[in-house]
Amino acid sequence: MSTKQSAALEAAETAQKRVQVEQFSFDVDAPGLVQVTNESHENPAAHQYGSLSTT
Repeated sequence: MSTKQSAALEAAETAQKRVQVEQFSFDVDAPGLVQVTNESHENPAAHQYGSLSTT
């Protein structure tokens, strides 16, 4: 296995662990507007992010 493949596998495993630990909620406020909240923090309101989607 090459170093690139090892690094990619390690990054994928790290992301998978993070997804298992952190809790996210999604709200669709209007067509194309999505609010994402990281619920795993003590103050989830401080960890809200907005996103515009064109699909």
